[in-house]
Amino acid sequence: MSRRIGRWIVAAAMCASTWHSPAFAQLPESEHSGPSMSEGQLFERWLRSSAEVAALRAQVGSARFDVITAELLPNPELMVGGALLASGAPPDGKSGVEAQLTVPLPVFGQLSARRRAAEAQVSVVETGVLAALWERASDLQAAMVEAAFADARVTMLDQNLDELARLRRIVETRTQAGANSSYDVLRVTTSETTVRAATRTAITDRTQAESRLLALMAEPTLTRVHVTREGLGAFRGPPDEASLVKLALERRPDLELARRNVLASTRSAERWRKDARPTPSVFAGAYAVQGPYGVQVTAGVTMPLPIFDRNQGQVGRALSEAHASELMGEALTVRIKTEVQGAWRAREAARTALLEYREAALPAAVEMLRRAEVSYQAMKFSIADLFDAYRTMWDARSQELELERQMAVAEANLERAAVLVPLGRR
Repeated sequence: MSRRIGRWIVAAAMCASTWHSPAFAQLPESEHSGPSMSEGQLFERWLRSSAEVAALRAQVGSARFDVITAELLPNPELMVGGALLASGAPPDGKSGVEAQLTVPLPVFGQLSARRRAAEAQVSVVETGVLAALWERASDLQAAMVEAAFADARVTMLDQNLDELARLRRIVETRTQAGANSSYDVLRVTTSETTVRAATRTAITDRTQAESRLLALMAEPTLTRVHVTREGLGAFRGPPDEASLVKLALERRPDLELARRNVLASTRSAERWRKDARPTPSVFAGAYAVQGPYGVQVTAGVTMPLPIFDRNQGQVGRALSEAHASELMGEALTVRIKTEVQGAWRAREAARTALLEYREAALPAAVEMLRRAEVSYQAMKFSIADLFDAYRTMWDARSQELELERQMAVAEANLERAAVLVPLGRR
């Protein structure tokens, strides 16, 4: 089981997918805030090089030393003493030197009980590390989604600027021909300025999102990064709700941690019971005296008497902690089912909303813009009518982007609930 958890910790991530529209092209690489990396590449680099991941893994190595300690025999005890006659008649000699060696012998299952308790605690630490990695991976995925859609907003606004530049050329051509007033040019210029300001704000938001992602990565050599929607991974979970619930109950590290805590507390109670058994100690010694000279050899066995302290408090506490972990496991089972079911319904609702919007709203907005441009060039529409068509198109793109973001967030939440990211178990 410990080796399997180790494989979970070093496994690469399988991450959430998102819908994308070919209408939104990427910005040139020179305008990106850093090298473009896919979600899978970021997770792999995080697991391989993050200082935080290394620190978490070190906790497992530290806990394994407790197993070594549990298997060691108690140290022997050496006693050396002396006697010197101060007055009166000596009972055996005027002076003497005594040495005694005492060796405890835990022969009634104490060592094996301690080893099993230590191994169970190592298992708890391993699962706790897995749970910490799972939580951090979920934070990373959420940060990647945020950064990807911040970048998508910059791309969308950049496309709007391209369309405004085309519109400016149309308006300027008509103005030069005397077909309309300079007001139309001013209207386009003002809109361009507004969209450029919005683009700068979006670039700032993208930079902040990528900075938060870098902070979560905690990878010293990675100083800049760029994530796009195309770089987000595809959803690879089962296609039905029941399978996802089953998968979550098998994989959730918080539920597994509760189960391991039950075992560890039970083993701890067993260890305290065994430690309450009397541990015999054998001793051997010699007593040498002078005046007259003589040597006396001693040997024997000592045995503690567990009359009052039989580790009742430690055993009771361990059993109480085991019961508390059992109750926590039952609560987590109910919670996990609810989380997965809720995340599944949210994903289905987001996907339906996105598909319906793409089928109904976007084609109509594209056709309306085309007709508005033709009508404006034929002098049937005013600049206000044409701008209304453009605003409708921009609003449609913005709404599609928001629906895509909701879809990506819903899938990320579902993958977190079912532990599909980043420690996908194969």
